[in-house]
Amino acid sequence: MKILWFTNTPSNASLEFGNNRFGGGWISSLESKISNVEGVSLALCFFYNGVKFKKLQKNNVIYYGIPLNNRNLFSKFISNHFGTLQDNDSPFFDFVLEDFLPDVIQIFGTENGYGKILKGKISKEKVVIHLQGLTMPYSKVYFPFGFNRVQVLINSNLKSFFLGTTYYNKYKSFLKRADREVDMIKYWKYFMGRTSWDKNYVLMTNNEALYFHCEEILRDPFYVNKWNGLDFPSNISSISEIVICTTINPNIYKGLDLIYKTLSKLSKFNIVWKIFGIEESDETNVLVKKMLKFTKNKTKIIFYGQQSEEELILHLKCCHFFVHPSYIDNSPNSVCEAMLLGIPVISSSVGGVNSLIVHNETGFLFNPYDEYELAGILFSLINNYKLAKDTSINARKIALIRHDINLSVNKIFFIYKNILNNGC
Repeated sequence: MKILWFTNTPSNASLEFGNNRFGGGWISSLESKISNVEGVSLALCFFYNGVKFKKLQKNNVIYYGIPLNNRNLFSKFISNHFGTLQDNDSPFFDFVLEDFLPDVIQIFGTENGYGKILKGKISKEKVVIHLQGLTMPYSKVYFPFGFNRVQVLINSNLKSFFLGTTYYNKYKSFLKRADREVDMIKYWKYFMGRTSWDKNYVLMTNNEALYFHCEEILRDPFYVNKWNGLDFPSNISSISEIVICTTINPNIYKGLDLIYKTLSKLSKFNIVWKIFGIEESDETNVLVKKMLKFTKNKTKIIFYGQQSEEELILHLKCCHFFVHPSYIDNSPNSVCEAMLLGIPVISSSVGGVNSLIVHNETGFLFNPYDEYELAGILFSLINNYKLAKDTSINARKIALIRHDINLSVNKIFFIYKNILNNGC
């Protein structure tokens, strides 16, 4: 079986395509499992920050790099200010299809232009879209409560304003991605997801779609490591340091502002909030602090930026809580990985998160935007930490089943075979 993936990462060829940091995340784990199945030929195609088309083979996988950085500075400047999508077309896709001749194609995500570019180039009966984030629902809550696009533009730095890289500009581009996503979902036939939220969204948008449920596998080190907190005391209100961890990417709707608001309600405790994924100097943090008129940390926030899997796990294993404050999400891998480690997880009740967490059983849910409820849950659990530990045990059991590697790989091939048999 010849399988072609369209991804947002070079995955296990990240170094060869200029991504010198931490590889391809969970997709690289899946790639390693799929590519080693007997009788399978796997290829990955992706946009990368280069100027030339690049094809290479590493181990038994073929990689096609589509250049995304081959425009002049003036063209980029105009695109940024008008929200033009850079990934709507490329002359190299026909070559990739003819060169590899796939039996089945899996498109990872609807936020990129692959689903639009492939329309008319390949039969619908060969393509399955793997749902990740969903840009149309995300676009409805793009700006946090109390932030409007004009205020965001006014409070952006001059460099971003001039280059057209403010969140106001990014929002214009995001809206175009959302419209493109709807067109893609209406056009394609097969979809792969894992939450009731993404399933309902697809079937409401395209009532002729065929939806397959398939859980994702996670990064390998999260299966073999385990949280160290089961020996923590049942009341941690008086310990010297309460550690909360959060992993977010640099998007304004990921709830960074909620962390600042929540901390102001918990000043009686010595809380250290560790944030992974962005630096303190990141535009998102600078903008949020400016919008909130936040000038001084009374409670400690530490930004760690991007971390390797091993570095991140070392921090997570020793924390007291993992908090996911996002205003919208489907099935955030950071939450799944925290549950797999067995950390007490507190998350906003948004999108597909309700398919991951049962409140008070495998974690804790709070209303998005509500810093009082989040602070209240933390306050309660700090004083009754036994409940937090009990849910963490349940969460790990559920996560080990949900993200079972063999079950997920078998389900993916079940889906591929169904597609090859025209869904029968």
